[in-house]
Amino acid sequence: MTLALSGPSLPARFPFPFVDDRYRYSTNVEPADHVVTTAIGQWGERVVDIDDEYHHELSERSAVLDADGTRHAVLPHMRPAAWDAMLTLMRELATSYPDDFVLRAVGDEWHWENSLLGIEDTFVYGDDATLPEEPLRYICGQIQEDVVLLDHRAGQLFADAGVVTFAADWSFGFDVGMSFLEIHGPVPRVRDEGVITRAHEFLKRLQPHRPYRRTNWTLTIGRRLDVSTERYPEWGPDREMILQADDATFGRLVHLRVEVQHLIRLPDSGAVMFLIRTYMLPLDVVATVEPWRRRAAEVLDELPDDMADYKGIIKYKDRAARWLRDAVSAERTTAEVRSDHGLPVWPTTPDAIDPAGTSFLVVAVGDEAVVGDVAHTWVSTAEAIAPTRLLVLDSLDAEEDRSALVAALESSRTGVRIHIVGGQFDVLTALALAREKGAVPEELSAFASHTRDLPLYCVHCRDTHRVEAEAGGVVDCPGCGRRLEVHAHHSATLGSFLGSWAEGSS
Repeated sequence: MTLALSGPSLPARFPFPFVDDRYRYSTNVEPADHVVTTAIGQWGERVVDIDDEYHHELSERSAVLDADGTRHAVLPHMRPAAWDAMLTLMRELATSYPDDFVLRAVGDEWHWENSLLGIEDTFVYGDDATLPEEPLRYICGQIQEDVVLLDHRAGQLFADAGVVTFAADWSFGFDVGMSFLEIHGPVPRVRDEGVITRAHEFLKRLQPHRPYRRTNWTLTIGRRLDVSTERYPEWGPDREMILQADDATFGRLVHLRVEVQHLIRLPDSGAVMFLIRTYMLPLDVVATVEPWRRRAAEVLDELPDDMADYKGIIKYKDRAARWLRDAVSAERTTAEVRSDHGLPVWPTTPDAIDPAGTSFLVVAVGDEAVVGDVAHTWVSTAEAIAPTRLLVLDSLDAEEDRSALVAALESSRTGVRIHIVGGQFDVLTALALAREKGAVPEELSAFASHTRDLPLYCVHCRDTHRVEAEAGGVVDCPGCGRRLEVHAHHSATLGSFLGSWAEGSS
């Protein structure tokens, strides 16, 4: 019932929503003209955001629209606004992603190319017959955001058009034609505290070419984008199911769901365009970022029951708060967390990038998919902070690869953060080389993609070898051929486990 977190850059680009340990409804609107830096990355660089989930989310949108026609509506008087929204979004895409999107005007015609989807069309602005489908649905099939268009008349704003496939427990089909104030009528506290009225007045004063944004959040069970009211029979029972889940399953299935909402006055029609982009991270990933773990726990613990009930999380929000409080922090200053008897204990998720680094060296060893994914995430985050180098190696058995790593380490300077990912043998070997070249614990971080192999130091042939074994096992030495016991004894300096003649062997 849940999808894997497939995009390696998602945590680094996640718009963590909490700026304080206490959350209340507010307009929380800011100009969309700057990047927001988080504990492990940044977000907000573009109004329309394309990430690793692009093709998957557009496929899901298409399936939702095919199954339920009420998710797309354009009332007759909103046809000009739909064209206005389409052209505005095309311009945004072409400006933000010039390698992937092209928009050109040729006389009365416009030429549009989307290389990510292999789309190439020519149209006349305002002429429905020149597009393969209605303009709002056409462009929403090429962006990950939901879109709602608000008409301004008689002193109020009305939701009279949109494409909404990823609603969080509301029904666009039911709300079409309602005023902004009517749509938000069920939200607790916002009327009594004047929040919704202030938001309504702010939206009426929006000016073209000056986009604003805000965030909203809830919790979702499973990586479900479409948790609309229409599909409640599918996802509603999950709220009971999650109460019986064990802690590991709870952390994997419960997601912090954040909407980044951009508010834009369209230049030609004067309509207000809401862009609603949804991001999700499971709690077990949120918990790997220590500031996020602590703050999310505080917010959920303090959240009033009426707000939790409206968000649909009243049944499990207290457990979510406890889960986050009890989660082991993944914020570490060394890659190896040593046990009392000196053995490496590997983190279950990669360490976050240290924002205090003055430069970064990311070392990826091996061809496993997870190695590439972890390295990509680290690089995507690190590049936004300081100069970053990615070193991709096949194996630290190879002298050529060892030499390349040594050269990279020797060229590093104080303040560098060295992030290493690969199998256990390669990671331990790389860490030992880094220490030999002067790296201190605060500069080192690593993630073992597997622990099938390890470096074993044979006291008889006095050499280190790659072996497939674990502490307590017995293995033949690749060097001298002796039958060796793999001791539960590890040297960080050598980067190796101790191997000696196994008693009883010939």
